[in-house]
Amino acid sequence: MDTPKPPPLPRRRHTRWTRLIVFGGVVVIAVWQASPWLAARFTQVHINDARIAAKVVTISSEVAGRVTAMPVLVGDTMEEGGLVAAIDPAYAQPQLDAVLSRLAATDAQLAEFRARKALLGKQLSARQDAAYAGIAAAEANHEASLANLTNARTRHERAIKLANQKITSQQTLDESQAALDTAAQQERAAFAAIESARANLAIVEADGEQINVLDSQIASALAGRAGIEADRSLKEIDLAHRTIIAQFDGIVDGTFVDVGEYVTPGTRIAMYHAPDDVWIDANVKETDLGKLLVGSRASIAVDAFPGRKFEGKVVGMGGAATSQLALLPSPNPSGNFTKVTQRVPIRVSINASETELRPGMMVEVYIDVTD
Repeated sequence: MDTPKPPPLPRRRHTRWTRLIVFGGVVVIAVWQASPWLAARFTQVHINDARIAAKVVTISSEVAGRVTAMPVLVGDTMEEGGLVAAIDPAYAQPQLDAVLSRLAATDAQLAEFRARKALLGKQLSARQDAAYAGIAAAEANHEASLANLTNARTRHERAIKLANQKITSQQTLDESQAALDTAAQQERAAFAAIESARANLAIVEADGEQINVLDSQIASALAGRAGIEADRSLKEIDLAHRTIIAQFDGIVDGTFVDVGEYVTPGTRIAMYHAPDDVWIDANVKETDLGKLLVGSRASIAVDAFPGRKFEGKVVGMGGAATSQLALLPSPNPSGNFTKVTQRVPIRVSINASETELRPGMMVEVYIDVTD
């Protein structure tokens, strides 16, 4: 039998080089395929559990009553000032009317008090002028009586001298004495008239205290009116709160009552949000937090819109880890410690003015850390 010949040496060399080339190609392809991941590993922070957030407002009832209108449904677009719900005003309106009646009665009473005060003021002013005129007349009359008294006293003294000289008769002396007595009585009467006029002025001034009484009544009525005004404001607010309107343009996210239901203060009516005011809330690893800055650019992929990319930037960074905000924090008093990477909340803006992004949608965020 013939012995088989071994393969020639050049063929072995060719197989070895082929294997090296194939291995090198695989390595190059692997590096080329992994290069985007490696580049992103060092130039981006990737967050895959972020969500769209918005200013979702819950509208609640501030009064008690039965819902009479509910024109909005989930998904409806609302305009600022548009009707969300109406609550029966059957009890609120009569209560407001009663308060307005009390207010009108109080205003009428105030008008009466003020008219009486004005009339009394005019009367007192006239009486006071008359009293001053009476005092002036009494004083003038007293001055005249004093002059008559002086003249009568002079005549009587002259009559006494002439009687002593036997020039005049006793009758003339008696007449001068009588004239002097009459002048003295007239002077006393004139002085008493002055005192009477002054007393009349005092009475007029005392009657002026009635104005103070009216002022007190007006002040009391004004205080009562202030209380009624406050009550009216409360009734008007109660009536206004029975018409619930939207405070801004938005989309209805949920409704919680139907027409005919009885609601109380605090009962939820509806929820809505502004579609053009959305952002992204995300939690970043504490080990990546040092790479981020407020203003860092971000690329965003929304699960609801595959293949589309949105731009944004970091607009806020939390001041504490999410574990510190938990209702039941774990201080680990037992000493058994397992180190867990903590998460810090951040907020990222998104240019979604023309996109129907809804709160709660899942997104993935790629934050550029090369800036």
